[in-house]
Amino acid sequence: MKKILINAAVLAGTLLGQPKPVEVKRMPPPVKQAPAESVPSPEKYPFDKLIQTLDGNAPPTPLPVKPLPAAGGLVPSAELPKDFNPSKDVVLPKTAQEALVVGQAWMSEKHTPAPGKDGRVLYTYGAGLPTVVCAPLRVCVVELEPGEKLVGEPHIGDAVRWIIAPAGVGQADGVTPMIVLKPKQAGLDTNLLLTTDRRAYYLRLISKPEEYLARVAFAYPEDEVRKWQAHLAREEQRRKAEREAVQVSPVESLDSLYFDYRIESVDPHIRPVRVVDDGTKTFIQMTPDAAHREAPVLVVIGPDGPEMVNYRVKGDIYIVDRLFERGALILGVGKKAQRAEIIRGTYRGKLKLKGDPYAADAAKQGGAR
Repeated sequence: MKKILINAAVLAGTLLGQPKPVEVKRMPPPVKQAPAESVPSPEKYPFDKLIQTLDGNAPPTPLPVKPLPAAGGLVPSAELPKDFNPSKDVVLPKTAQEALVVGQAWMSEKHTPAPGKDGRVLYTYGAGLPTVVCAPLRVCVVELEPGEKLVGEPHIGDAVRWIIAPAGVGQADGVTPMIVLKPKQAGLDTNLLLTTDRRAYYLRLISKPEEYLARVAFAYPEDEVRKWQAHLAREEQRRKAEREAVQVSPVESLDSLYFDYRIESVDPHIRPVRVVDDGTKTFIQMTPDAAHREAPVLVVIGPDGPEMVNYRVKGDIYIVDRLFERGALILGVGKKAQRAEIIRGTYRGKLKLKGDPYAADAAKQGGAR
C-alpha cells in the first residue's frame, strides 16, 4: 500500500515539475551471531578413540541389534482375532490337570544318556524326553535307526529361529537318516516331532551360546529283545531239524528203509534199541540211559577182522555214512570187553553165537531187538 502511495506521489511530482523523491529501502534486521564456544572437553569429544579407529587399532563398534518380537508377535496382527488376549488363561478340568501331571512327569523323568561310538550321545528311546543342546554357528545332528525312513516333514515349535535340514549316510536299505539342526541365536527353547515308518520321536531343543551336542542317536531295547527272540527261534528250528533228521522210527517206515537187522549182545546197556538204514546211511539207536554212560566204539567186521569206521553221534543215535553187513559196538578192552554185534539180514557168513541168549531170540524173530 505504501509502495502504491509513493508511486502516485512520484507521478504527481513529475507532472507538476517537482523533483523526484528518493526511494527509501528497508534493510533486513541484523543476524545475531552465536557466542564464541570454548574449546570442547575430551569427555564430550573422545578424540583419542577416534584416532584409534582411524589407525585400525580399535575393535569395530557393534551395530545395534533390534530384538526379535515375542512368539506371539510372529503372527501378523491381521490374522489375529479382535478379542485375542495372550495373557488370558483358561480354567482346566480335573482330567486335563491330571494329564498335565502325567505328561510333566514323563518330560522331567531322569533320562541318563550313554556314550556311543564316534562321539555319539545315546538316548534310550521311550525312556523319557531327550534334550538336544545346540549353539549358533554350530551343526547338531540327530541320527535315527539304519533303514528307518522319515514320513512327512519334521514339525518344530519355532520354525523361524531354527534351521532344519535332512541328511543321510549309507546305501539302499541300510541308509541312516539324519536331521541337521542349527539355531539362529542362543537362549531358544522349543520342541521337535519326527515321524518315521517305525516310530515317532519327540525331542526338546535348547540353544546355548557355546555348548552343543554334535551327534545324538538312540538305543532301542525293544529291538534288541526281538533280535534275541528271533535268534532263539532260529536255533530251536535248527535243533528240531537235526532231531527230525536223526530220529528214524520203524513206525514211520518208508519203502527205502531197511529194518532186517539182528543184534547179539549179553549186556543190555550197550545193546541198541533198533538199527535201520535208508540204503545209504545206517542209523543205530541206543537206549535212553546210554547218554549217561561211557559210549561204546563202533567197528565194522570184515573178512580181515574189525575195522574202524567213521560215524557221528547225535543224542542217542549213531549215524554211519555207509552200509555194512556186520558190525559191533565194543566197550572196554581185553577179555572183559563188552560187545554187541549187529548183523544185517543180507549177511551170508557164518556166526558163532557162543550161547548168547539174545542171539537165539533174535534168530527166532528174524529182526532187531
